[in-house]
Amino acid sequence: CCQRHSQQQQQQHAYLSAMVKLLKDVQKQLTPEVAIKVTTGLMVAGGGAMLAVPKRMWNLFAHGRPPWEKVEKSADPDVPLEPDRHHKQLLRWVGFMALSMAGVVTKLTLGDDMEKNRKPMCEVLAGVCAAGVAMDGVVMSQENPGQNENATIVDAAVGGTLAAMNFVASRDVEDE
Repeated sequence: CCQRHSQQQQQQHAYLSAMVKLLKDVQKQLTPEVAIKVTTGLMVAGGGAMLAVPKRMWNLFAHGRPPWEKVEKSADPDVPLEPDRHHKQLLRWVGFMALSMAGVVTKLTLGDDMEKNRKPMCEVLAGVCAAGVAMDGVVMSQENPGQNENATIVDAAVGGTLAAMNFVASRDVEDE
Protein backbone atom coordinates (compact mmCIF):
# COMPACT_ATOMS: atom_id res chain seq x y z
CA CYS A 1 0.00 0.00 0.00
CA CYS A 2 2.51 2.59 1.16
CA GLN A 3 5.14 1.55 -1.37
CA ARG A 4 2.60 1.76 -4.21
CA HIS A 5 1.51 5.20 -3.02
CA SER A 6 5.14 6.31 -2.90
CA GLN A 7 5.69 5.06 -6.46
CA GLN A 8 2.59 6.96 -7.63
CA GLN A 9 3.90 10.14 -5.99
CA GLN A 10 7.28 9.67 -7.67
CA GLN A 11 5.58 9.18 -11.05
CA GLN A 12 3.43 12.26 -10.52
CA HIS A 13 6.48 14.27 -9.50
CA ALA A 14 8.39 13.06 -12.58
CA TYR A 15 5.43 13.95 -14.81
CA LEU A 16 5.07 17.42 -13.28
CA SER A 17 8.82 18.00 -13.53
CA ALA A 18 8.71 17.06 -17.21
CA MET A 19 5.76 19.41 -17.80
CA VAL A 20 7.53 22.29 -16.05
CA LYS A 21 10.65 21.66 -18.15
CA LEU A 22 8.54 21.60 -21.33
CA LEU A 23 6.82 24.87 -20.39
CA LYS A 24 10.18 26.50 -19.63
CA ASP A 25 11.50 25.34 -23.00
CA VAL A 26 8.44 26.80 -24.73
CA GLN A 27 8.87 30.02 -22.77
CA LYS A 28 12.50 30.31 -23.92
CA GLN A 29 11.35 30.09 -27.54
CA LEU A 30 8.38 32.38 -27.03
CA THR A 31 10.18 35.68 -26.86
CA PRO A 32 8.34 38.98 -26.53
CA GLU A 33 9.35 39.78 -30.12
CA VAL A 34 7.72 36.57 -31.40
CA ALA A 35 4.52 37.18 -29.38
CA ILE A 36 4.29 40.76 -30.64
CA LYS A 37 4.82 39.74 -34.26
CA VAL A 38 2.16 37.00 -34.06
CA THR A 39 -0.33 39.32 -32.34
CA THR A 40 0.22 42.28 -34.66
CA GLY A 41 0.20 39.95 -37.67
CA LEU A 42 -3.29 38.79 -36.74
CA MET A 43 -4.35 42.40 -36.10
CA VAL A 44 -3.15 43.39 -39.57
CA ALA A 45 -4.79 40.40 -41.27
CA GLY A 46 -8.15 40.84 -39.54
CA GLY A 47 -8.10 44.64 -39.60
CA GLY A 48 -7.05 44.76 -43.23
CA ALA A 49 -9.83 42.36 -44.20
CA MET A 50 -12.43 44.41 -42.30
CA LEU A 51 -11.22 47.58 -44.00
CA ALA A 52 -10.91 46.13 -47.49
CA VAL A 53 -13.78 43.61 -47.67
CA PRO A 54 -16.32 44.38 -44.93
CA LYS A 55 -19.06 42.50 -46.77
CA ARG A 56 -17.01 39.28 -46.57
CA MET A 57 -16.21 39.85 -42.88
CA TRP A 58 -19.95 40.24 -42.27
CA ASN A 59 -20.19 36.51 -43.07
CA LEU A 60 -17.94 35.81 -40.09
CA PHE A 61 -19.40 38.17 -37.49
CA ALA A 62 -23.07 38.02 -38.43
CA HIS A 63 -23.37 34.47 -39.74
CA GLY A 64 -20.43 32.61 -38.16
CA ARG A 65 -19.24 31.45 -41.58
CA PRO A 66 -15.77 31.82 -43.11
CA PRO A 67 -15.38 35.11 -45.01
CA TRP A 68 -14.72 33.29 -48.30
CA GLU A 69 -17.88 31.18 -48.05
CA LYS A 70 -21.05 32.40 -49.76
CA VAL A 71 -23.97 32.57 -47.34
CA GLU A 72 -27.26 31.76 -49.09
CA LYS A 73 -29.64 32.15 -46.17
CA SER A 74 -29.37 33.68 -42.72
CA ALA A 75 -29.85 31.18 -39.90
CA ASP A 76 -31.21 34.02 -37.75
CA PRO A 77 -34.20 35.84 -39.29
CA ASP A 78 -33.19 39.02 -37.41
CA VAL A 79 -29.77 39.11 -39.09
CA PRO A 80 -29.74 40.42 -42.66
CA LEU A 81 -27.97 38.32 -45.26
CA GLU A 82 -25.89 41.31 -46.39
CA PRO A 83 -24.59 44.16 -44.26
CA ASP A 84 -26.20 47.55 -44.78
CA ARG A 85 -24.00 50.61 -45.41
CA HIS A 86 -23.85 51.38 -41.68
CA HIS A 87 -22.58 47.90 -40.76
CA LYS A 88 -20.04 48.01 -43.59
CA GLN A 89 -18.74 51.34 -42.32
CA LEU A 90 -18.66 50.08 -38.74
CA LEU A 91 -16.57 47.09 -39.85
CA ARG A 92 -14.24 49.47 -41.72
CA TRP A 93 -13.77 51.55 -38.56
CA VAL A 94 -12.98 48.43 -36.53
CA GLY A 95 -10.50 47.41 -39.21
CA PHE A 96 -8.91 50.86 -39.14
CA MET A 97 -8.58 50.69 -35.33
CA ALA A 98 -6.98 47.22 -35.50
CA LEU A 99 -4.48 48.42 -38.12
CA SER A 100 -3.79 51.54 -36.05
CA MET A 101 -3.17 49.51 -32.91
CA ALA A 102 -0.85 47.16 -34.79
CA GLY A 103 1.06 50.17 -36.08
CA VAL A 104 1.45 51.70 -32.64
CA VAL A 105 2.52 48.39 -31.07
CA THR A 106 5.05 47.81 -33.85
CA LYS A 107 6.46 51.34 -33.67
CA LEU A 108 6.90 51.14 -29.89
CA THR A 109 8.39 47.65 -29.72
CA LEU A 110 10.18 46.50 -32.85
CA GLY A 111 13.62 47.82 -33.65
CA ASP A 112 16.99 47.51 -31.95
CA ASP A 113 16.42 50.40 -29.56
CA MET A 114 12.95 49.26 -28.48
CA GLU A 115 13.74 46.01 -26.65
CA LYS A 116 12.95 47.58 -23.24
CA ASN A 117 9.33 48.11 -24.34
CA ARG A 118 8.62 44.53 -25.42
CA LYS A 119 7.79 42.81 -22.12
CA PRO A 120 5.56 45.68 -20.91
CA MET A 121 3.80 45.67 -24.29
CA CYS A 122 3.23 41.91 -24.00
CA GLU A 123 1.59 42.58 -20.62
CA VAL A 124 -0.66 45.19 -22.24
CA LEU A 125 -1.52 42.87 -25.14
CA ALA A 126 -2.27 40.03 -22.73
CA GLY A 127 -4.68 42.32 -20.88
CA VAL A 128 -6.35 43.59 -24.05
CA CYS A 129 -6.79 40.05 -25.40
CA ALA A 130 -8.10 38.81 -22.03
CA ALA A 131 -10.59 41.69 -21.96
CA GLY A 132 -11.78 40.60 -25.40
CA VAL A 133 -12.31 37.07 -24.08
CA ALA A 134 -14.30 38.50 -21.17
CA MET A 135 -16.40 40.44 -23.67
CA ASP A 136 -16.99 37.19 -25.58
CA GLY A 137 -18.15 35.64 -22.30
CA VAL A 138 -20.71 38.41 -21.90
CA VAL A 139 -21.89 37.90 -25.49
CA MET A 140 -22.25 34.15 -24.90
CA SER A 141 -24.32 34.76 -21.77
CA GLN A 142 -26.89 36.86 -23.62
CA GLU A 143 -30.13 35.37 -24.82
CA ASN A 144 -30.06 37.32 -28.10
CA PRO A 145 -26.41 38.24 -28.66
CA GLY A 146 -25.35 40.70 -31.33
CA GLN A 147 -22.74 38.31 -32.72
CA ASN A 148 -22.99 34.79 -34.08
CA GLU A 149 -22.09 32.06 -31.59
CA ASN A 150 -19.51 30.43 -33.92
CA ALA A 151 -17.75 33.77 -34.41
CA THR A 152 -17.75 34.35 -30.66
CA ILE A 153 -16.23 30.93 -29.94
CA VAL A 154 -13.50 31.44 -32.56
CA ASP A 155 -12.81 34.93 -31.24
CA ALA A 156 -12.58 33.69 -27.65
CA ALA A 157 -10.24 30.85 -28.63
CA VAL A 158 -7.91 33.11 -30.60
CA GLY A 159 -8.07 35.88 -27.99
CA GLY A 160 -7.40 33.45 -25.16
CA THR A 161 -4.44 31.97 -26.99
CA LEU A 162 -3.01 35.43 -27.69
CA ALA A 163 -3.57 36.49 -24.08
CA ALA A 164 -1.76 33.42 -22.75
CA MET A 165 1.05 33.72 -25.31
CA ASN A 166 1.68 37.39 -24.50
CA PHE A 167 1.49 36.76 -20.76
CA VAL A 168 4.05 33.95 -20.99
CA ALA A 169 6.29 36.09 -23.21
CA SER A 170 6.15 38.94 -20.69
CA ARG A 171 7.56 36.79 -17.88
CA ASP A 172 11.25 36.28 -17.18
CA VAL A 173 12.58 32.83 -17.95
CA GLU A 174 13.97 31.24 -14.80
CA ASP A 175 17.00 29.06 -15.35
CA GLU A 176 17.42 26.01 -13.17
